[in-house]
Amino acid sequence: MSDRRRSQPERRERRRAPFVAAVKAVGDGLQLAQARNLGEEGMELRRALGPEFLPRTPLHLAFELPDGGELVEVRGAVVFERAEGRWQATGVRFVSLSPQDRARIARFVAQRLAP
Repeated sequence: MSDRRRSQPERRERRRAPFVAAVKAVGDGLQLAQARNLGEEGMELRRALGPEFLPRTPLHLAFELPDGGELVEVRGAVVFERAEGRWQATGVRFVSLSPQDRARIARFVAQRLAP
């Protein structure tokens, strides 16, 4: 029997690396957010308190990786929302990501998590 109370990182199938960058999120209006971590399958955002996104809310995200390449644009879906003091944490699972951007993210994560 599985324990549903496991913390969020334990439920992920792939690792995420610390990542701080400005993210433009287009869902129910345009919002700017700050990325907190990044993986091939998703990312966590920190944004100003405001309307909460319901699970599965579609988002279009745009952000830059530090590799100097093109802007990464991805379609995602909200996985969780939680208030953290004056901020809102939003977990996003990537739904549509180009193979090139997935490879760039994989390289970034591998470099950040390398011993």
